[in-house]
Amino acid sequence: MAERHAGYTATGGATCQTRALTRFHNNGKYMPAPSTCNPMPRLLAPVLITLLLSACASQKNANDATTTGIANSLISGELEHGHYRAADDSFAVDTPFRPGSEAYASMHIAESFDISESQVLFTSSAAPVEVYRVHLFKGNLPAEGELYRQATAQYFQLFEERYGTTLEPITLQDHQISGVSATSATFGQYIPARSALGMSADAVDIWHSYYYLERGDNAAFIWINRPQPDQPGATAGAEERIDVFINSFELTSKPLR
Repeated sequence: MAERHAGYTATGGATCQTRALTRFHNNGKYMPAPSTCNPMPRLLAPVLITLLLSACASQKNANDATTTGIANSLISGELEHGHYRAADDSFAVDTPFRPGSEAYASMHIAESFDISESQVLFTSSAAPVEVYRVHLFKGNLPAEGELYRQATAQYFQLFEERYGTTLEPITLQDHQISGVSATSATFGQYIPARSALGMSADAVDIWHSYYYLERGDNAAFIWINRPQPDQPGATAGAEERIDVFINSFELTSKPLR
């Protein structure tokens, strides 16, 4: 696919360079460009906490009456037989953990909605470190490519600064999602042993995959984490779950604001 450009002018004239998109070589090694973008002040903590503790919390104080055997916190979106629709009608998707499985029974969905952005997180205590995050941007999208570069730069900076290790590229390609072409990439990262809140987790090598697409007035940035197959916390079928999740994702094109 076409090479990405390192610099661009963001709203207000600030110049940003991306970490994830342009290939820089240091003694023949791929190096992401450093980001000079101001971070987007949104709720990224759930992903970090989940990875930090190497397990996903399961809340059992409420049940979804339209599904079988799921333990979940109260959600504002619709969940029926393993199909989720966001409360703001911005997207719909099959949950990565399927009905009838242990992972579905211990699945947790976290939601955050406002007028310009939405975030929904899917996790399960039966699949440690496997995190599916959907970040929606509603209307008034910046010039072509700018939001993509901002989102990738933000997430790269988040994970590299938190764990002190770089994300190493594995694949970069286009992918058809919701009837449009999405840019997708996969990166590997080594996460050292860590502890917090009286809990600890072993060192682990994980894969990050992201998918970015625009449709009508809206854009979606999907970021998925999972351990590499031979690592602590890895669960069988992760790549198949990702395929189901991505291939079922539907982003609305109608105005949401």
